[in-house]
Amino acid sequence: KELRLKQQYFFVTASLQDVLARFKAVHGTSNWDLLPEKACFQLNDTHPTMAMAELTRLLVDVEGLSWEQGVKLTSQCLNYTNHTVMPEALEKWPVKVLAKMLPRNLEIIEIIDEGWQKWLKEQGKSDEEVARMAIIHPNQWNKEEMLVNMAYLAVVCANRINGVAAIHSEIVKDELFNDFYKVFPSKFQNKTNGVTPRRWLNF
Repeated sequence: KELRLKQQYFFVTASLQDVLARFKAVHGTSNWDLLPEKACFQLNDTHPTMAMAELTRLLVDVEGLSWEQGVKLTSQCLNYTNHTVMPEALEKWPVKVLAKMLPRNLEIIEIIDEGWQKWLKEQGKSDEEVARMAIIHPNQWNKEEMLVNMAYLAVVCANRINGVAAIHSEIVKDELFNDFYKVFPSKFQNKTNGVTPRRWLNF
């Protein structure tokens, strides 16, 4: 698990740092509100969704933006594509692993989750509903182990969420993330992935 996390984090932070460096080279360091217009990241499944915490870390800790601005820009720049409803594609990282390897990222995720749960309660959600939508939750097979649900992190933080076919996007809305869809339906879209040979030839 640690090797997999290292690989995922390496590609995420390298990509984000490269884009931010290019952005600063053109627009300087006083025009951060332009970032969502110039840089949009499509996160395919949960493998790159550490970008939610990492972009916030880079903007707040490295670039010196306020927490509010960093979180807002992160949300505006990142979209999440769910490719499959299979559990193995919906990664859940043990808190103890993240605490060991990416303590600051975990801290950011904890702050996001705390604010998310507080907001849900303010919207009148029951304790059961809040627990069901928590980003950090107990392992159902081992209640003493806490997990970070990366799909939930992506759904909460992303600007847009989509499936890869009309029927798949409906499953995403009606089954996989139904609780979240009820909270912010406008986030959910469909993007058909690929094109049939017949339609391609027609073009």
